[in-house]
Amino acid sequence: MRLRSQLLLISLVLLVLPVAAWQFARQVEQTLRDGHARGLLDSARAAAQVIASETATDWPEPGDVLYVHRTSRPPYLDGYADDWGRWLDDAQRFASDDELLQVDFSAASHRDGLYLLFQVSNRDQLYGDPLRGLGDHLVLELIQDDERSTTVRVAPLAPGWVETRGDGPGGWPRVQGYWQPRGDGWTLELQLPDQRRPHSLRFLVNDSDRNGHGQIARSAGPAEPAELVHRLPELDQALNRVTPANTLAWLSLDQGWVVAAADRRLAGAASPEDDNGASWFSTLAFEALLSGRLATGQQRRPDTARLLGPDIGAAQPKVQWHTRPGDPGISLSVSAPVIVDGQRLGHVVMSRSADDLLAESTRAATRLLLSSLLVMALIAAVLLGFATLLSERIRRLSDSAENAVGPDGRVLSLMSPPQAGDEIGDLGRSVAGLLQRLNEHQSYLRTLADKLAHELRTPLAMIRSSLDNLEHSRDPEDIARYCLRANEGSARLNRIFQAMSQAARIEDSIRGEPARPFDLNSLLETYLAACRNTYPERRFELDLAAEGPNIINGSADLFAQLLDKLVDNAVDFSPETGRIKLTLKRRHDRLILQMENQGPPLPEGVDKTLFDSMVSRRKVRSDNVHLGLGLYIARLITDYHDGTIRAFNVRDGVCVEIRLALTDKAY
Repeated sequence: MRLRSQLLLISLVLLVLPVAAWQFARQVEQTLRDGHARGLLDSARAAAQVIASETATDWPEPGDVLYVHRTSRPPYLDGYADDWGRWLDDAQRFASDDELLQVDFSAASHRDGLYLLFQVSNRDQLYGDPLRGLGDHLVLELIQDDERSTTVRVAPLAPGWVETRGDGPGGWPRVQGYWQPRGDGWTLELQLPDQRRPHSLRFLVNDSDRNGHGQIARSAGPAEPAELVHRLPELDQALNRVTPANTLAWLSLDQGWVVAAADRRLAGAASPEDDNGASWFSTLAFEALLSGRLATGQQRRPDTARLLGPDIGAAQPKVQWHTRPGDPGISLSVSAPVIVDGQRLGHVVMSRSADDLLAESTRAATRLLLSSLLVMALIAAVLLGFATLLSERIRRLSDSAENAVGPDGRVLSLMSPPQAGDEIGDLGRSVAGLLQRLNEHQSYLRTLADKLAHELRTPLAMIRSSLDNLEHSRDPEDIARYCLRANEGSARLNRIFQAMSQAARIEDSIRGEPARPFDLNSLLETYLAACRNTYPERRFELDLAAEGPNIINGSADLFAQLLDKLVDNAVDFSPETGRIKLTLKRRHDRLILQMENQGPPLPEGVDKTLFDSMVSRRKVRSDNVHLGLGLYIARLITDYHDGTIRAFNVRDGVCVEIRLALTDKAY
């Protein structure tokens, strides 16, 4: 019988653990959870009352709305939805009665106009014909603040740029955009560049009948004009004043559209959507104390445009405990309706991390464990006899392992694997295999000295010759000189070991370094300024032919180390007053960084192995250690940045060229 089965039979005695301790932990957790939820719900109710009394006139009218996202960067009118990526999940969908025509609508506002995106899905696409009539087209009805209505029709004859005007005074509004066909329909991206913004909007996407040109087969769009709704600064300010600390809050309409948000999280505090040290174990323990699994809530952030969940649109205050999508931890969300004159305008929604409650649950579980230990002490006597038998087998295994390894850590003999079929037998066979692998590794280390003999021969010869001369010398000056040479050889050995370990440290740091966007122009300017102070005898020049900013994805610290290696190399091979020039160029979507230094040219054929490990082409002796690792490290860092590096001769020296890829991410 295997050891696990043997212990299982004895462990049946542990079924007598007291159920009362578990019930106590659940009762403590219930009390803490109710107090946590009650406090946040009271804050939401109070905030709803204050907002209802102070900002009632700022709210949109109840009814259907079309949401408009605020943006600091306007979309590019090309008929593609790439610029709308972060809003497409919140697109509003309209469909015809037969569901054959579907329209996903999105809107964005910028200081230069109102932008509209229509993503239409239908079976066929038909363009207009001057002789036969309209094809598929869009009709916009815009209502101004004074309730004047204006109609605009967008009916292209072919895909591409479209521009038209409405039937309002002076041709208002002017509409321009791009009609782009797709495999399953078409996309229309429009801009209303006029400063006068409509108050409400209604649109109809009309699908023409292919059998009767000009006849409308089906239409999709809102039944009535819908108010254009967006984030309101007045409501943002009011909500921020009434939001408690370490809390995220939103004002939403009944449909979930956010008209205001506030972020009062403390510096370093947990976000309701971010992990703050909570573990999956503590999360599962919390759910076990609740006697059920929690639903996964929406990932809500300050810039969320639409809130979804059972707490949105509820007539009564709502409390919801939920887990975080993809992360451990628990969040608490509450909502309270904003009511003015008996009419519900929207909701105040607040969310807060409940990781502190997880900590209390863990403490309750600890109390449960301590209570159980009292019972386990009674069972210890029963297990003592069985444990004695196990300890004897383990002691024999320990003695065999100790006898196989000497005091200095060397493997003296290999251990015979035991034949037992339980876990202790598995452990013995694992130890025997470990000793086998350790013995093989020690054999490798014993041969490592021969592999390093070539690099260590020179400093060892310096030390040996100095000591030999010391034995036969009586002149104090000679003795001092020989001692100095011996010390120099020792120092050189130390520098060799440090240089050999540097590449390994760089590789470890590269594997653990996260990639982030940074501006290469700014890094080069700062770095060259430091070089001029470090090497005042050299002439450093910087030519930023590629106007910035030039953003690459990687690590600014690692790239500075790459420049260190190249500059050290350039300084060593250039004359004392020589010129070192850095040039940054842009070619298509790549950056080209070149470092030129005056000095001797590269030998013929060396460019293919120059950046390999332990390759050095120096012919002049110096006190510094040069193991050929500097340019190897430069190549490692270049590979980390998805670039290439090479060296070649120029008219009066050598040039090292690095090619890097640009990124479009902001930093």
